[in-house]
Amino acid sequence: MKIIKWKSLIITIFVCLLTIIPGIILWNDLPESMAIHFDMYNRADNFSSRAFAVFGLPLMMCVLQTICCLINDINAYKHGSRTKFETVTKWTIPLMTIILQIITLGYNLGWSIDIRKSVAVIIGIMFIVFGNYMPKFDYVKNYNIDTQKARKINRFIGYGMVIMGILILITIFLPPIFTVIWLFMLIPFTIISIIYSVIVCKKG
Repeated sequence: MKIIKWKSLIITIFVCLLTIIPGIILWNDLPESMAIHFDMYNRADNFSSRAFAVFGLPLMMCVLQTICCLINDINAYKHGSRTKFETVTKWTIPLMTIILQIITLGYNLGWSIDIRKSVAVIIGIMFIVFGNYMPKFDYVKNYNIDTQKARKINRFIGYGMVIMGILILITIFLPPIFTVIWLFMLIPFTIISIIYSVIVCKKG
């Protein structure tokens, strides 16, 4: 059994690189200094050169995608393959690259885009999708926990992720401060998940 699945790695990286093409086509229409980061109120607060926005950002996503694929493949080799989950995780970064590059180019071309709402939708969908798959796992990575306990922990975290995903989607209909509140809610969610996991592991 091959540890690294090169076909999926090459295809997904190729998709990430394809996002460079629109930037090249629109090169002369894009400003020399491009907004690449925004605050909760849709105001640009960080800028980069046109070359970095068009070429650098997709290349950075390629690096992240390579790491993601390697972790997935090694994990599958150690614990067994979960085809659907691997497909979702391996295509998350390429799809995000396409969406984020469209948003970045569009904003800098003068399109009317609400960055906060766009990002909230992406994060919300990710939380719901990954949360939906978590209960299906019968192990906790890198920890020697029996199957029953692992399923219980993953189920708890999975349901929590789905709830958090729904909550951030709700914030797109509310003022920006509610998205900020959601971000701070990640801290107690993480702490509660850790405490619950410890309690479950200590039982029996």
